Amino acid sequence: RRMRSVLKLTMLLVCVQAGEGHWLHTLLGKSKGHDPHMQMAQGGEGRARRSFEEPCALHTILLRVSDLGLGYNSDEMVLFKYCSGACPRLPSNHDLTLASLQHSGALRSAMPSSHSPCCRPTHHEDIAFLDNANRWHKVEKLSAAACTCLA
Repeated sequence: RRMRSVLKLTMLLVCVQAGEGHWLHTLLGKSKGHDPHMQMAQGGEGRARRSFEEPCALHTILLRVSDLGLGYNSDEMVLFKYCSGACPRLPSNHDLTLASLQHSGALRSAMPSSHSPCCRPTHHEDIAFLDNANRWHKVEKLSAAACTCLA
């Protein structure tokens, strides 16, 4: 059960970017200890994307351990850190050459890649906490410690 929750959390955070990840901001805003900077502009999902997207960066939110979705019964509060923000798409020389070869017919054209770089953790931190039965737990690699844009 815990592994399934960890997988869900991992998939949720796979490619969170400002603007694209408005559903994450909404989800995180439902927690009691949410960061006021995380709230969406008034109007919610019906509004257009902000004209300025913040760059990829480390963000934090204060959450109850029970709200992490990992199956622990604990009222302790932890700082959950995650990566979010815009990542510019900068084509490499490989990308340019591949596109040129496909355009000239030297290579058969594969499905065009629409994947843009994602703001992802480069390092993680463990979190330790006491559950409501006074037992210590350590969750490895739960919080992001540093972020970068990965293609």
